[in-house]
Amino acid sequence: MLHFIDYIYFIYGLAFFMFGFSILHYPMENSIFKFTRELKYLGVFGILHGISEWLVMFKSLGTEETKYLFDLASLIMMSLSYAILFYFSLRVVSNKTFSMITLLFIILGSAVFLIGFHHISSVNVNILIRYFLGAPGIFMTAYIFFHPFYLVQGSVYDSMKRCAYLLASTFFLYGIFAGLIVPTGSFFPSSVVNKDSFEALTALPIELFRALCAIVASYAITQILRVFKYQTDFHLLRLSKALEESGDTVVITDLEGKIEYVNRTFEQQSGYLAHEVIGNTPNILRSGEHQTSFYQHLWDTILSGETYRGVLTNKRKDATLYHEFKTIVPLKNKRQELTNFISTGKDITSRVIFEHELEKAASTDPLTNAANRLQCNRWLTLATEHAQDSTISVSLILFDIDDFKKVNDTFGHNAGDDVLIQIAEVVRTIVRSNEMFARWGGEEFVILQIDTPFEGTIALAERLKKEIEHSTFKDVGHITVSIGVAQYNGTESIESFVKKADDAMYQAKEEGKNKVVVSKR
Repeated sequence: MLHFIDYIYFIYGLAFFMFGFSILHYPMENSIFKFTRELKYLGVFGILHGISEWLVMFKSLGTEETKYLFDLASLIMMSLSYAILFYFSLRVVSNKTFSMITLLFIILGSAVFLIGFHHISSVNVNILIRYFLGAPGIFMTAYIFFHPFYLVQGSVYDSMKRCAYLLASTFFLYGIFAGLIVPTGSFFPSSVVNKDSFEALTALPIELFRALCAIVASYAITQILRVFKYQTDFHLLRLSKALEESGDTVVITDLEGKIEYVNRTFEQQSGYLAHEVIGNTPNILRSGEHQTSFYQHLWDTILSGETYRGVLTNKRKDATLYHEFKTIVPLKNKRQELTNFISTGKDITSRVIFEHELEKAASTDPLTNAANRLQCNRWLTLATEHAQDSTISVSLILFDIDDFKKVNDTFGHNAGDDVLIQIAEVVRTIVRSNEMFARWGGEEFVILQIDTPFEGTIALAERLKKEIEHSTFKDVGHITVSIGVAQYNGTESIESFVKKADDAMYQAKEEGKNKVVVSKR
């Protein structure tokens, strides 16, 4: 026969069960929040804890023989739930190894402590579980939800702060009602602070307050998960919009390479509309410029779960060729199984054509192995012509070794040559492979950058100054350079462009040397 207290146990258990179910039902694999990966442990706690309270209720329906079994089953379920809750709180504030070791230490410590009792009863075990596992796990969970950096930060936390604080307060109270106010025991403090003394003081069963905590906790976690889902959906919507409007091509295929999605940039670049390629494979773009082994290497890479990066020459619908820097990322599910491939591509046709032109005109300075002035002039001609026909930026860094004549006069021309060689080596360590570096003449050098933000060119000049300043040169020690930086305006002559950088460099010398001056013209 069920009594009033049994109905409380039913509501109590149902609230915690719904608390756990809400968490486990949340699509964590799609969430953008790292914290949700740990939430599954909190969900398991809710399910097990709810079942443990239902088992207490079922005890009233059983016989004298089955009451012991329900008691034992409830104790086991409660122990597991508190152990998992404690592990959850430890995982959030620390790492996996520390969490596991700490939990094992607490469990073993409780067992050793229990051995010291003359009479080991289920009541004593229940009390110690609440003291050593329940109370720490519950209070640490309250602490976690009181502190935003354990959950999420920024505007997302602001939108869920009220519910997080409510859940934290609820767990704090539940820690008192379930972790500190325990069944009546024969040892302190359970002999003084227990459910009987609480009921004597309030005339209400402690289970009623525990049930209220469970109901509020279930409501609060539901609201928090609702915020998480809204933010995740909003993030995915923005991501979808970004993919659609991206300046790079985006293609999503299944494991067999059949196209499932392309964005507008793909349509514009390839000439194919989405409905013409969806269901087909990217083979329709093959240009014939690559051998079969090239594509075999690509597939071997992505099927092994690794990201592929490389330059592909593809063919548009109108049969013209274009060059694309392609990145293909394997997508995995939560079981780490490959499900799709996502590829992005940047059109680098103009850069490839430009690089081919540069290769044809290759010429180097014999001392430093940098390009010589003749080659640099060819680069400047090609770069400025290309800039006049497009919107790419062209920037020039011109630098000169300070007091180089003094180096030659003091240490000899061999030492001066060594300085020039080492200067070239320093430059090569900081410039990219597609940036042009040349010896302009004597102790002057040039770095030509194409399709690079001017702020990046200035930053490179500053870094170059520091690298040379902090380098030690054989026999000479430390030297410095004066650097001029200029940007091509799209219409001026090569001579005017170079003179801007040259004037800026001499201004750097006049202002005390070892400086970077940016041309204002």
